[in-house]
Amino acid sequence: MTIQLRRYNKRIALYASSSANRGGTGVYTRRLITGFRKAGITEVVPLDPGSSGFAGKLISEHFSIPRMVRKEGFDLLHLPAFGGKAVNGVPYAVTVHDMAFMVRSDWFPTLRSIYYRFHFPRVARGASVIIADSDFTVSEIKKYLGLDACRVYLSAPGNNADGAMFRKSFGIEGRYILSTSTIEPRKNTDALLEAWHSIKLVHPELTLVIAGRWGWGRKETKQDLLNTPGVRWVGSITGEQLMSAFSGARLLVYPSLYEGFGLPPLESAASGVPFVIGPAETLREIFGSVAAGISGRRAESIAESVLDALDTPYRSEDLREFANEFTDVKMAENTYKAYGKVLG
Repeated sequence: MTIQLRRYNKRIALYASSSANRGGTGVYTRRLITGFRKAGITEVVPLDPGSSGFAGKLISEHFSIPRMVRKEGFDLLHLPAFGGKAVNGVPYAVTVHDMAFMVRSDWFPTLRSIYYRFHFPRVARGASVIIADSDFTVSEIKKYLGLDACRVYLSAPGNNADGAMFRKSFGIEGRYILSTSTIEPRKNTDALLEAWHSIKLVHPELTLVIAGRWGWGRKETKQDLLNTPGVRWVGSITGEQLMSAFSGARLLVYPSLYEGFGLPPLESAASGVPFVIGPAETLREIFGSVAAGISGRRAESIAESVLDALDTPYRSEDLREFANEFTDVKMAENTYKAYGKVLG
């Protein structure tokens, strides 16, 4: 059942270039566009000039999109990821997925950190509407930027994928634990790899499959990903392959230190697969009631939580029921309601 919406005779431009990104912001943008379509909200128009590469992205952000917004006379612009440019005379909304760049600048490469810390806060402060992924992020935006935000939870995919497709694609045999994220410091991959040694002693039949592109971090982390016995790092994979990977997994381990939302546990729940989450406050807020385990930041805690979760019975139906509360239509409708702060 969808919520009753007050409709506005206004047109909203959604900066959709980030939809090509396989990371969390790309997933969010694609599902938001899908939700608007399913909900019949035709007032929101995705704009994507189809640019590629760093130079193309800059041209798109600073010239193509602003020109399209002015030419078409849009009443509102939504910047759904950490990118985009305000257009003079047009109010805009931004989605702030997290405030990690303000909490720990050393989690990011230097240039990215500078951009996030000095450019993006200015963009956020100029927005008429700020949307966040969790109550925790709403509080972080208030703390670091002094701004109020609307909370709109993200959505889960339905997943009836066949786990055999992923196994066949990457030659994975036997039971495996899955961990998926861009490889960067706050995802706590180093501690997971250290914990794996203890887990493997108890469950030598298991493989730890890590899916996700290399982002940034220590060279030693990459070497450990490639050389740790029992670990398969498959790198960046397609959405279809990822859904298949979830379906075939015994457990998801997501030991992240800081999140704005955390899509992998929700995708795991949609697959009926139990998951262990890390100490990030948002993960506890959203998934604490259904997680098979909640670890601390250190390897010993991760290993203990994983081993306990492997020995704990679970019901796939309960996990899927939890995930079904997070729909793309509900996300789109609540986002449209947030636009009402400007349009209504």
